[in-house]
Amino acid sequence: MKELMPKISFVFLLLVVASLPTFRHFTPILIVLFALSSLIHAVINKAFDITNKKVFYTGIAFFAMHLISVIYSEHKAIAWFDIEVKMSLLIFPLLFSITNKYISENIKYIFYSFSIATVLANIYLLTIGLYNAEIVSVFNLTEAEIWRFSSSNLAKYIHPSYLSMYNLFVLVYIVHMIINDKKAIRFVLILPALFIVLIIFLLQAKAGFLAFGFSVIYFTVLIYNKIQSKAIKYILPLVILLSSGFAISQNHRMRLMFSSLVDIAKTGDSTTSSTGTRFEIWKVTVGIISNNVLLGVGAGDIKPELNKKYEENPTFLKEATDRHLNVHNQYLETWLGQGVIGLSLLLSLFVMLIIKAYKHKDHVIALFVINIMVNFFPEAMLNNMHGVVFFALFYYLFSLVNPYPSSKNTY
Repeated sequence: MKELMPKISFVFLLLVVASLPTFRHFTPILIVLFALSSLIHAVINKAFDITNKKVFYTGIAFFAMHLISVIYSEHKAIAWFDIEVKMSLLIFPLLFSITNKYISENIKYIFYSFSIATVLANIYLLTIGLYNAEIVSVFNLTEAEIWRFSSSNLAKYIHPSYLSMYNLFVLVYIVHMIINDKKAIRFVLILPALFIVLIIFLLQAKAGFLAFGFSVIYFTVLIYNKIQSKAIKYILPLVILLSSGFAISQNHRMRLMFSSLVDIAKTGDSTTSSTGTRFEIWKVTVGIISNNVLLGVGAGDIKPELNKKYEENPTFLKEATDRHLNVHNQYLETWLGQGVIGLSLLLSLFVMLIIKAYKHKDHVIALFVINIMVNFFPEAMLNNMHGVVFFALFYYLFSLVNPYPSSKNTY
């Protein structure tokens, strides 16, 4: 039993990560099974050990701040639902503080599981999307036809921003293997990498494009430093940057965003586009925050407080009023709900993982942080199970499970 329980726990963790982009309705059940098997293992083998106390207590404090904010929320039912959604922020730091050699020694299989599941989900969604697109000619696709198998028409059971975030994480890991793996098989990975790039472009998520752009720049610098040939050293990074920039600039939604930004700069009118609506929501949010700087309004009062402001100016904030939009910025959302204390704890978590990535020169961790931080800017990613489980699972996996067994610093 002592040897069996950590193995069972590891298998359930593999199933949890595989379920995120695929059978997401099973994710909560699998998390419970992972938790139960991990706790039994911890009791039987006395395996509870906090390897990184700073991250652990900061993470627990971040969740605790959400819990405390229920007390001063007027809308308790909404507040408790928010806590239910964010339970992963408590569960994963606790579970990853249980020493399990099968997890620490086989982290790559966790990435493999997530990557394979994501690629299979992409294939399934693209196949269904193409089938429903009613394409007349493959060689002469119209914009309307492309739209029918892209964006929300492609990501049918998950928001495009979340699926794009998953895909970019997988792409980063695949490119990392291509660059660092000395085996000939790494060249086989080029095909799935290109397929994932295609999916990211078809998803047309603004946050996804921004994160993709930062990742391209990061990898370009790595490639530049790794290549010995002077000709290739300059030509290849330049080709990568120019081709990526051109491809992003030609995307329909990115063109709309650039156009709306230009219009806002020229006219000052930010009511005619979704980008402009975000700006107006952020202005409203900052106004509410200014009266609740320290503790925020509470977990249950974020939407009600926003809706009050929307109703005060329903014409100017028509889309936000009609759709009851959230903040669309995780930093402002956290500040609004849990005050500057909650925001400081969130930023501290990022800083600590960046320090670990820098110290160990771990580019996968560094790009995970970049991916998350960029996606948190235009989206409130912790409002939904897709975002909070992905963030909590991989953040605490990177932070609390030591993948550097030879290192004396356990972090």
